[in-house]
Amino acid sequence: MPRDTFDVVEINPKHGFALLRPDGGGGPFHAPLYPDEESGEPQMQLRVGDRVTGLRRGQSVSEVAWQSRAQPPEDLVERMAELLAKLERWELRIPATAFDLAEHHWRDSREDPLTLELLSQLPTFFDWEVDHPYEDATLLERLEAAMQPYLPGFQVQPVQGRAAFAVQPGGVEVVAGEGSREAPGITFEPLLRQVNTRLEGAGAPVRWVPTGDDWILAPPGLAELLVLHGVLGPRPA
Repeated sequence: MPRDTFDVVEINPKHGFALLRPDGGGGPFHAPLYPDEESGEPQMQLRVGDRVTGLRRGQSVSEVAWQSRAQPPEDLVERMAELLAKLERWELRIPATAFDLAEHHWRDSREDPLTLELLSQLPTFFDWEVDHPYEDATLLERLEAAMQPYLPGFQVQPVQGRAAFAVQPGGVEVVAGEGSREAPGITFEPLLRQVNTRLEGAGAPVRWVPTGDDWILAPPGLAELLVLHGVLGPRPA
């Protein structure tokens, strides 16, 4: 079946679709915001100005693949170059160019190389290789081990019969958040707030910093840098 060529004229990230206008006029046609995974394309969203090919079916386009991609904003590329330089001062080296990072960031990549590298170099709270955080029998043990350099003697155990954690020293009881299997982070958020309070009180150089669906253990200055550049927290438009 012959493929048509289209310009991306509008995107709707909230509802996950893009509007495409074919060469020769007509349309617009709906297409998924991300090219089909089976096409082998990078898992980055379409942007206005992209040129794509695809199969027209009614008012929709399937099997979308890039012909050419619009470039990310120059100021974002410059910001990523600045970030790479600053990360090296924290002894974090990212094997990607500023342009690549800007494109993945701008297109809300599902395989963002910056995030993947940071998560490989900085300790995380959850181990996503297990079936689910709630089935991770070593979760609290890993937390205890990670805290020993900063909080010697730190211990945490679940409270029998209650959705709570007992934190030592001091016998402090922390009530778990009302999380779910879809949002397990909420369950542990009060616990990590208590841990961060203890880290601050001990003058430790690190904190547990939220990353959306997880936490990383990082110096506050590094975390502030990542927030400033939109790597942690809400991303700038």
